[in-house]
Amino acid sequence: MKPELHDVVIIGAGTTGAAAAYHLAEAGVSNILCLEMGAVGQGRTAASRVPPGTPLIRGEESVYAPYNSGTAVFDGGAKGPRTIKMIVTLPPYLMLEGFADQHGWDGVRTYLELAIRGRNLQLELANKVLANPAEQVKQCGSLMVCEPARVQRLQQEFDDLQRLGCACEWWDRDQVVAAHGAAANFVAGIWFAGDARIDSVSYARALLEAACATGAVTLREHCPAVVNLASDGADRPVTLQLADGTVLQAGRVIVATGGLHSDHHLAGVLTPRYSYLVALPHRDPGAAGGMAAPDSANFFTFGFSHDWCVADNFVRISGEDHYSGLKSPRADERCGRLARWGWQTYPYLEAEVDHPQKYGIYSETADFMPLVGTPHDDSRVCYLVGCNAWGQASLSAAAALAPALLGYRELTPEENATARLFSIRRFSARSRATA
Repeated sequence: MKPELHDVVIIGAGTTGAAAAYHLAEAGVSNILCLEMGAVGQGRTAASRVPPGTPLIRGEESVYAPYNSGTAVFDGGAKGPRTIKMIVTLPPYLMLEGFADQHGWDGVRTYLELAIRGRNLQLELANKVLANPAEQVKQCGSLMVCEPARVQRLQQEFDDLQRLGCACEWWDRDQVVAAHGAAANFVAGIWFAGDARIDSVSYARALLEAACATGAVTLREHCPAVVNLASDGADRPVTLQLADGTVLQAGRVIVATGGLHSDHHLAGVLTPRYSYLVALPHRDPGAAGGMAAPDSANFFTFGFSHDWCVADNFVRISGEDHYSGLKSPRADERCGRLARWGWQTYPYLEAEVDHPQKYGIYSETADFMPLVGTPHDDSRVCYLVGCNAWGQASLSAAAALAPALLGYRELTPEENATARLFSIRRFSARSRATA
């Protein structure tokens, strides 16, 4: 029996894979198959069938299989807020000068511009495809805050952002306290008014439903994992082998798997990591000087040790992720540290109460940016990987390139700059931009 043959196979149905399917369908591409080994936007869930051959890891928490994708959110209601995934324009470096050391100041400018395009595109699509965007998307802005000892460095960061034309504002102590509360010792901030957060699971599913409704895309959830990709050259289809022995063929393949797929092209440049979330019950403190309820801005510490917000009467806190590459998740310990940070930072919260917590898996590159494109000119496998925990704006910009990256249209000049900056080939051959 001949293997199924598709024009395009997309591996992964998180926000990136779903957006790639949507953009390909919009561009008129047909016969697209999207494979997801769990549920759309969630990865393999506790209720999912574990595909044959999936490795189980023995660690401090008995035997487990990492299952939640980086797109996953809390379950809503008493189980934690769903609108938690950030859509932010901020580059993923402590200081922009660190980014410039890697990619030049032109690279910094390119990143800021593409992140704004990606943020605006994701908000536009969310308002188009989500059933209830007013509840599923919160455009509350983002505020990076710092302690007194770091004000001068934060001021330098703000000056660089202004020089590069980034739309942001400097906030003094009174403004920070008014938005954030007086309990913590944060005295200055940089405000990004257009940033947002989203129910990313519902967003991914809505994108795929819209793409499938065109007849161009077929979705297969809870399918066995892809364990091998093989191609004999530019003129031959890619062969995909699944964990249960099924063989598929495709004219083009997009790998959009976050942290749950690795091959020789990704080895050494992409590291799987765990992402931790806690949701601490929050009641409007009123005169106590805490954060506003039920919704606040996204908050970041300068240095990215923590990010948090008030959402649906919880304080959602993320962090602890950069220390977890290829280790047992130790979720109780790491989520416990996040919870203690929240209770110490905001003494008005009721401490030591039961709270939702979750961990998922994403992936990170050495320079904190996605890997995009093909590893060489003859390759029919295109990568859209590297969540990097900085929000979905940059990956939204990358996913929009899918039709052009696969050869169905030309890249625009702005898209070409994005593709060059994110190119998977940058770790083997890169022309450094000048300051």
